Amino acid sequence: MSLQDDLNNLAEDPSVVPLPVKIGVILFIMGLILFLGYKLFIVDDIAQQKAVQLKEPQLLQDLTIKQKRAVLLPIYKTQLAEMELSFKSMKNQLPSKTEIPDLILDISGTALTNGLTTEIFEPKPEIKQEFYAEKPIKIRVIGTYNQLGSFASAISDLPRIVTLHNIELYPEDIDKAALNSNAPTKLVMNAEIKTYRYLEEETE
Repeated sequence: MSLQDDLNNLAEDPSVVPLPVKIGVILFIMGLILFLGYKLFIVDDIAQQKAVQLKEPQLLQDLTIKQKRAVLLPIYKTQLAEMELSFKSMKNQLPSKTEIPDLILDISGTALTNGLTTEIFEPKPEIKQEFYAEKPIKIRVIGTYNQLGSFASAISDLPRIVTLHNIELYPEDIDKAALNSNAPTKLVMNAEIKTYRYLEEETE
């Protein structure tokens, strides 16, 4: 009996097929199942594992970066809050447009209070920057070294931000000083005073 006859008998009546043929058919079917299972599942799993392994360094790097950001986030938030408070404090020290005239009077009065003689006190036009405006004031005052120092200190202590720039110091006219040789030597100070205001009201 040929193999073809055995296979035909297996399909019609398996009981008459010799045992070796039955075993061979069963082994073939099992092998086919294992092969298909390997191709469908194991090969795909291996490919996926290789893909994950290739991505693993990048994933670890991304994870490390995210962990560092997570650790630094509270610090960034604290620093941002401090910067906002600092900005708000500085903003509150900037006079509004309506306060500028009073501030100019305060500066002039500060010179008088400290015993200085004011020869020039000349407010200049505003210079607008990105979010604030400068108000320069050209001054020339005469006084002793101590009087000028007290004036500069008093300017910095004003409730609004006021700064001194382009300071020039030189002795007063010798002829005037000779009229009273016992008086302390006086100095002439040329300078530019700047105060600032926030432009928020004009950018809205």
